[in-house]
Amino acid sequence: MRVLDYVELVEDDPRIRLEWTVAPDRFNVGVTATLAHLGIEVLPWDEATERPYDLALATSLHRVEEITAKHRFAAPHGCGYGKKYPGWAWPADQEPPVYGLDRESLLDRYGRLVFSKIVVPHDKDLDTLNRQCPEAGHTGVVAGDLTFDRLLAGKAFRERYRLDLGVRRQQTLVAVGSTWGGESLLRHFPELPLRLLKELPADHRVVMTMHPAVWFEHGPRHVRAWLRDATEAGLDLIDPGADWRPLLAAADFFVGDHTSLTPYAAAAGLPVLLSHFTRDEIAPSSTVAELAGVSPMLTDEPLPTLLAKAAVAQPDQQRIALGRISSQLGRSALVVRETLYALIGLPEPAAPPRIEPTH
Repeated sequence: MRVLDYVELVEDDPRIRLEWTVAPDRFNVGVTATLAHLGIEVLPWDEATERPYDLALATSLHRVEEITAKHRFAAPHGCGYGKKYPGWAWPADQEPPVYGLDRESLLDRYGRLVFSKIVVPHDKDLDTLNRQCPEAGHTGVVAGDLTFDRLLAGKAFRERYRLDLGVRRQQTLVAVGSTWGGESLLRHFPELPLRLLKELPADHRVVMTMHPAVWFEHGPRHVRAWLRDATEAGLDLIDPGADWRPLLAAADFFVGDHTSLTPYAAAAGLPVLLSHFTRDEIAPSSTVAELAGVSPMLTDEPLPTLLAKAAVAQPDQQRIALGRISSQLGRSALVVRETLYALIGLPEPAAPPRIEPTH
């Protein structure tokens, strides 16, 4: 879904031929089916790695160096760069770097640069890149956050999104987001979805979205079984592969962990209640770390009280998130498209790129 944001900037150009492939990975279950649903044919990985390309575009760093291309372009698949390099893959006596802007991620085993250009949303991210991997500093493009720009464009369709989600006019919509893994909201607070439904007034709706790795590490049937009591009590789930941006554009509150949706929600103006904060996984320079300093966190207090505290914190939350998410607010498509066409070696179309809201 993140790759699509970038592909849509060039896919209507008849001079460009697109081919899609999926790198082998345990978390890529379901990706090919999702692409097929979107009308996208997938080239087998073994074939893709044998063909030459002008440009390889990815929002994951995994195995991209195996694609033969004149240039490779990378962008984050979350809200900027906020996670530490996995502790299990880093010496115990050293502080892990910010993942995705480090030498291990951006250089191949021979010490050569993998990417010609890498999107960094904010000037501070470029500083981190220069500090952690100076060899790749010149590849950083401060291009803002294309996903957030589309989220803001979608806010104009808030009422339509609420209707699509079945939210009535006077209802309060609480969005819940969980990342994956042992430090996620679902792992620490599996009872939270049901607790929200029990403690919030009847005029509140609760809709939850989860990282795709939650769905496909365990299987959609198994995940739905875990949440059966909550869904029978009224919880709605955003299906795996569905876009989460309409949910944030429609919501009145957000409850989440260190998922990328947390800073996106705060920047979009939603009061945020944090389930918890994971210092072992999150870089102290990240937006989530800054938000943790001003945000209420889940306790045994009644949830209406906690959401009221989030509403009080909302101005500070939005100020922090907006100041950190993007240095090119509203201009990401312009910067990215110019970069992509320069790498491909074609002049840009005369018409400016369009920022389409999610449909």
